[in-house]
This record gives sequence, structure tokens and C-alpha cells, in this order.
Amino acid sequence: MSSYLTVFSDSHGNLDGVKRLRGDFEISSKIVFLGDGVSDASEVLSNYQDKAVIVRGNCDFIQFYPKQALFTVEGVTVLAVHGDEFGVKLSLSRLYEYANKVNASLVLYGHTHQPKTTEINGVTLVNPGTLSSYGTAKTFAFIKINGKDISVKHIPLDKRF
Repeated sequence: MSSYLTVFSDSHGNLDGVKRLRGDFEISSKIVFLGDGVSDASEVLSNYQDKAVIVRGNCDFIQFYPKQALFTVEGVTVLAVHGDEFGVKLSLSRLYEYANKVNASLVLYGHTHQPKTTEINGVTLVNPGTLSSYGTAKTFAFIKINGKDISVKHIPLDKRF
């Protein structure tokens, strides 16, 4: 049995973009928002509270949401952060070290607005990109977890209607 995660970040007021992901939300085991636009995410995800994971970013002033979340999907420990506290614009090394400390094998982070998947010594680090106009393209990530097998797709928002 496989599980699916819809992961998005940095919507920065693009509520319409978040709403376009509803079809992906329906088929996902977890819906993960990685900060910078929690007001956008919380409005849509209120319909999916049982599977929503929301962390706040450096541009979020709503203190209700945590800076990080740790959860398990199909035996895979997942760490969700915005990324600013780990200096992800410069390097992933601090984030990778923290992932090892908390025994996470899948790390989800935002902040850079650049879609990217990196493998470091068995740890998969995924940045879904941004849903805002502050990046090169509006993207999100769709992740399939089947046991310990993790596959990641970065999908352009314009592929969703």
C-alpha cells in the first residue's frame, strides 16, 4: 500500500493557487504546508484537518503554528520545516545534520522558492518550490511513499485547474 503527500510552500497570498491543489489534497494521506502563507493554507486546509501538517515560515506572524513538525508515514519519519532557521539558501548541511539527530529519512523544507530534491546518505531532502510569483515557476511536490521507497515529482501549478 502506498501513501501520497502533497507538499507546498511559500504561497505568499496566492490563495487561488492553493485552492487549485484540492484534487491532490483529496488523494493524499498527508497535506504538508511549509510556511510563508499560513493564512492561505489554513483557510483551505481547514477542510482536511485530519491530514494537514502546517509549519510557519519567516514571513508568517501567526504564532499558532509550530516552526517544525515530525511525523511518520508508512514507517518513514518525516521532518517538515520552513528552512530559514537552517540556512537552506546557503547549504543543506545544517538541515541534514538535524534530520540525522531526529532520525528523519525524509525532510521537507521551503524558503528558497526553488524546487529541488537532494539525497544525502539515505536522507531525502525535498523543496517543493513556491506557489507565489516570487520564484522562477509556481510548483509543488507530490511524493509517493511505498515502504522505504520514496519518489518525488515536482509539478508546475499551471498543470492544475
